[in-house]
Amino acid sequence: MFQDFDLLQIFDKNSSPQACLAVQFAAKIACELGARTYISAEEQGPALAQLSHIEPARVETSPISWAHDTSNGRHRVILRAAQSGREKCLDGSISSVTIELERWQSENTLFAASGLARLLGDPDRAPLVPAANYGAHTIGYAAFAALTAVAAARFRHGRAEQAWLHGEAALAWINWKAAIAGTLGEDLKRQGEGAEWPVLACRDGHVAFVYTERDWNKVIEMIGNPVLNDERFSSFSSRARHRADYMAPIAEWCAGLTKADLAKIFVEREVPGAPVSTIEDLFADPLLTHRNALVRTPEGSIAPALPHRIEREMTGGTPKEDSDGSLPLSGLRVLDLGIITAGAGVSALLADMGATVIKVESDTYPDPFRSWAGAAGGDSPLFKSNNRNKQGITLNLKTDEGLREFLKLAETADIVVENFRRGVLDRLGVTFERLVQANPTILLASISGQGLSGPGAHHTTFGSTLEASSGFASLTSYDDGVPVISGRNLNYPDQTVCLYGAAVIAAQAIMCRHNGVARHLDISQRDCAIYQIGDIIARVADGVASDARPADTIFRRPDAPNMLRCADGEYVAVNCEDPALLEALLSGCPLMDWAALWNAADCAQTLLDAGIGAAVARSGKDLSDAPAIRSAGAFATSPSGDLVKGFPFQLLQTPMRIHSNAPGIGEHTHIILNSREETPHVD
Repeated sequence: MFQDFDLLQIFDKNSSPQACLAVQFAAKIACELGARTYISAEEQGPALAQLSHIEPARVETSPISWAHDTSNGRHRVILRAAQSGREKCLDGSISSVTIELERWQSENTLFAASGLARLLGDPDRAPLVPAANYGAHTIGYAAFAALTAVAAARFRHGRAEQAWLHGEAALAWINWKAAIAGTLGEDLKRQGEGAEWPVLACRDGHVAFVYTERDWNKVIEMIGNPVLNDERFSSFSSRARHRADYMAPIAEWCAGLTKADLAKIFVEREVPGAPVSTIEDLFADPLLTHRNALVRTPEGSIAPALPHRIEREMTGGTPKEDSDGSLPLSGLRVLDLGIITAGAGVSALLADMGATVIKVESDTYPDPFRSWAGAAGGDSPLFKSNNRNKQGITLNLKTDEGLREFLKLAETADIVVENFRRGVLDRLGVTFERLVQANPTILLASISGQGLSGPGAHHTTFGSTLEASSGFASLTSYDDGVPVISGRNLNYPDQTVCLYGAAVIAAQAIMCRHNGVARHLDISQRDCAIYQIGDIIARVADGVASDARPADTIFRRPDAPNMLRCADGEYVAVNCEDPALLEALLSGCPLMDWAALWNAADCAQTLLDAGIGAAVARSGKDLSDAPAIRSAGAFATSPSGDLVKGFPFQLLQTPMRIHSNAPGIGEHTHIILNSREETPHVD
């Protein structure tokens, strides 16, 4: 689809550098998918490193004139960074995506305002912010999803669509678990040394010791220390009360092994831990090598490849025409086998963009998210956030009848989304070949931790496992250099894959219909996380970092202190571009001492009034009421009145909305299975 598009980047001179980076990041993805990229000569933002090896052509005419000139037969879209308060679209007759951010927003203030910083680090120390452009590049993923929606409206329905997003709100959308927990009276916050999943020292680095309750017996066998058989450690709650006693033998065991030893043992024992990979480790990683996940650019540098692969393609189908539709993906049908976040969250965004999504569960194995936090007397609020706007049916795919019914549904579907453990789909009989027999233009989208094949690809992972293996943890630490993972309260890669996964699935499905082909799409969450630090990978590959000076210290932002502790114990992130403003405000008082006199909200407002960028490190319960986040619709209210995950971006011509609650188990089974020709839309 993107091969037919021209993309013009506009960097407003008053916009935040992070918004400009987000524009570049989204444009880079589109460029790698075939779009031609341009840059406006009218307005230039702050000096930025060029993320793509393809230099965009300069446009001397006005952006509006450029967008209206379609003499080359191609579709045109404008992607721009703008200061908050500017108009959300340049012209209602052209396709555009606008990213809004305050000029002073930095990585520190963005992580604070979105609540993400509050989840990283030690509760007795200041919140942490990764030493990379994770905030800007996550906003870039959201912008790419918006760009895909805008392009789909043009390509499929021949109409202009405008999308806009506020960077702070897009990051808060990533932090939806904290916001939902706030409605339950819970305050998700950083756990530090008391984390359920600790980072421990090993012989040549660190390891993320990730496991679940069902893995405990495997952990006992793996460690081989009889102390762990003690009755005090037989349950999660009991282990929490005796943490120091059971962690001591685990820490001792890890300390005697290398990262390579631990990686092998975790895979063999099927325990979802992982060594913490430094940036240098990624270059020699056998799985990344197998996937060609790091490639050499024409200039000789190293950069991550896009996080998806076309695993298989089969031709011979009949191209399908697109009918008129209100939303960009109207008319597309999705069979959703996704569970928890990575799969179900991807299909939820497809539903928001207009696709009809049918969630397929089994009576004997419903989505595990239904029974998570807050599920007493009903489905968990976490489940509701990832499954609103969907229909729900039950089928037992382990039976001949259930498989037969599923394949009948596939005949009129466009997409199958799954994120099962590797091999499960094949064992159920839902192979790519059988899906193609049912529908020769089907897209099977497999979302996994590390891809479909390669050394260790089958290893069970969680988002925090991937934070360790992707470089995220090695770039997130205090001065002691001990890496930090977010834990199940965030699991950062689980969230970002929802943005990239939904976008690339939509684009691929549209092309399958248009070209009459079927594809098996392989999306790796680890690759999504690695792609976000492509700029750092390139600099390390070029010799910027060395063993004597770890990458996390080189790329840590110089503004210090990152966070100010205030009188109420809360923190404020500061970004001051003009030191004279800060000097005038403080009148000689040390900044830390000055901040300690204020509560966090007043401290931040006083700094803002003085022209200094500042943001409170928000808790989850404060996110949905924050002005920028609320107005952008990052959180929404379902028809039943529940607070649920909203939208990472919004469409202006055909706004997305939450039109239906998450389905009960099998709620729409009868009506859907008894409608053979066309799957009905059920509100």
